[in-house]
Formats: sequence, C-alpha cells, structure tokens
Amino acid sequence: MDCQENEYWDQWGRCVTCQRCGPGQELSKDCGYGEGGDAYCTACPPRRYKSSWGHHRCQSCITCAVINRVQKVNCTATSNAVCGDCLPRFYRKTRIGGLQDQECIPCTKQTPTSEVQCAFQLSLVEADAPIVPPQEATLVALEVCCSLRLIKQQRRNLSSPCHPARRPVLSPK
Repeated sequence: MDCQENEYWDQWGRCVTCQRCGPGQELSKDCGYGEGGDAYCTACPPRRYKSSWGHHRCQSCITCAVINRVQKVNCTATSNAVCGDCLPRFYRKTRIGGLQDQECIPCTKQTPTSEVQCAFQLSLVEADAPIVPPQEATLVALEVCCSLRLIKQQRRNLSSPCHPARRPVLSPK
C-alpha cells in the first residue's frame, strides 16, 4: 500500500496524514507520498502568504506595480496584497477573452478620447514636460557647473577647470 498525497509513513509502517498548518504558516519541507513525517509548521517567508488551514504551501504575494495598479493594502503572512485603481498614465480595459477581469493599459496618443484619465494626463505631460534634446541638457549642466566654479573661485581665489587662475607676476627688486 502506498501513502497518498498528504500522508507519510510512520515508524510502524502506517500512512499518517501530514500535519496541517494554520494561516501564515507552511510545512518546513514537503510532506506526502510516504515522506516528510518530521516536517513542522513554520512562518511564511517574506512576500508570501497563506490565508487558510491546510497542507498547502504559502503563495507569492501579488506585486501591484507589475500589473500597473496602485497598492491599497500590503501583503501580510495571512493575506495577499490588495490592488486598487490603475497607476497614473494607465487606464482600465476589459482583458481580451475575459468576462470580468480587467487590466491597466498604458495611455498613448492613440488611446481613445473616451478614456478620460488618459486625456487629462496626456495634456499634463505635454504642458508640463517639454522635451529637451540631450545635447541641450548637457550644455545647460556644463554652464551651471562652470558658473558655480567661477563663484567659488571668486570667493576663495582658486582656479576653475573652466578658467585657470591668473597668478600675479612678481617684478624683480
């Protein structure tokens, strides 16, 4: 006779049901099919949870950002994280082939104008975030750096990588 999925062989050769662990706990090692009689309950590892009693292992917590959603409630050892609305610049759309399941899609210029959360955010992005070519940004950064060096030089009379210090020429006596 073989032991079942949730049974181990005891010292007398009988199949015994594996220990069940409560919420927030899992067995220290696999138990079943005759193995794991010395397994014991231990806390779920970080970023994993188990909400009910049983032989099953702790499950991975959902990462809301991966599915483009705001995290409303953190994951604990006994409950999964709870995700809320779509992150900024994403809109909710029914998943293809899904009945109720919805996903958060990035807003683009091709997003239908009926998606009000995208229309508002795209206009904010265009108004508040002008696109600056990298060369211009580098020049501005260099100008600021040199200006700061010059100010420090004037205060301390030190040289700057932008303009070498002028040393007074001493005349012979």
